[in-house]
Amino acid sequence: MATLSRFSVLHTADLEQFRATASRYLTPHRLSPAGRDEGLQTDVAMVELGPVTLVYCRNTGAELRVELTEQVDYYDVNLALGGANLLYADRDEVYVDAGTAGILSPSMVARMALSDGYRQLHVRVERHALERHLEELLDRPIAAPIRFRPGMDLARPAAASWAQAVRLLLRDLDQPAGLAGAGGDSPWPRFLMTGLLLAQPHNYQRELEHRRTSPRRSSPVKRAIELIERDPSAELSIERLALEAGTTPRSLQRHFKEYVGCTPREYVQSIRLARAHEDLRSAPPGTTVTEIAYKWGFSHVPRFAGAYQARYGVRPSETLR
Repeated sequence: MATLSRFSVLHTADLEQFRATASRYLTPHRLSPAGRDEGLQTDVAMVELGPVTLVYCRNTGAELRVELTEQVDYYDVNLALGGANLLYADRDEVYVDAGTAGILSPSMVARMALSDGYRQLHVRVERHALERHLEELLDRPIAAPIRFRPGMDLARPAAASWAQAVRLLLRDLDQPAGLAGAGGDSPWPRFLMTGLLLAQPHNYQRELEHRRTSPRRSSPVKRAIELIERDPSAELSIERLALEAGTTPRSLQRHFKEYVGCTPREYVQSIRLARAHEDLRSAPPGTTVTEIAYKWGFSHVPRFAGAYQARYGVRPSETLR
C-alpha cells in the first residue's frame, strides 16, 4: 500500500503542478529536474493532526533540485522512506537517507538535491505549538526560538524510537478506526512533540534533560511568578517582586537564576511578549502595534519591536497583518 494513500492529494507528471501543491503545504520553492525528466511521475499526500502535519512527496523518473524561496516558519523533520536527499540548511549539509533525517528550524533557508525514486515524509510541526509545548515541559517561558541540530542520527536510540513512532503513526493512519482517526483530540501531536524535543539535540536540551532532577521552585519564586503571570503589564520592578515574595531583591535574583534559568526581568519580558503575540494574532481590524505594546507594559515601541522579532522571527506588524 502506498504511503498515506487514504490522504492522497496529487498524482501527476506535471512538475509545475507538483511544485505548486507541495508549496501549499510546505514552503514556496523553485523546482527543476537535474537532466532529463522523461517518464516523470510525482505524488503528494497530506494529513493534518492539529499542530502536526504529515506531507508525503514522491518523485520518479528524474532527479530534482529544490531551492526554497522563503524562510521556513515551522519545524520540518525530513525522513527518507526511499532514495536520498542532499539537504543544505544554512551552512550545514545533511545527507538524508535511511540512517539520517534532516531538520529545518524556523528562519532557515534550504536547498535540496532529490534522487530519482525519492520518497520523503515531512513531519511539519507549527512553531508556536512546539515552543508552547517546550514551555510547558520547562515550566517557564523561553526567550529564544528552538534551534535543532540539522542532522538527526537515526542510529541513536532516542532518535530511532522517535522515527519508529512516526512509522507507527503512518500505519495507524491506514486504519480509519486507529487512534489518529478516532475523533476528539489525537494523542499523536503531543507525543511526537515531546519525543522530538527529547530525541534531537537543540539549544534547550541540557535544561530539559535536567528538568526532572532539578530542585523544585522555592516559595518566593512561586509567589513572584504568580504575580507576574496574573498581571504582566503592571509595574514589576525587582523591588516590588521581592516585597511581594517576602524576600530581598538579591535573594530573588539568585533564586530565579537557580530555579528558572533567567532573571526576573527576563521572565517578565518573556511573559509580556507572549501575551502581545497572542493579541497580535487575534487583533480586530484597526488595532495598532503601539496599542498592543502599551497594553502589555512596553513603553518604548521600537525596543518592543526588536525584542519581538528576536523572539518570533518576524516584526510585530507582520504578525498583526
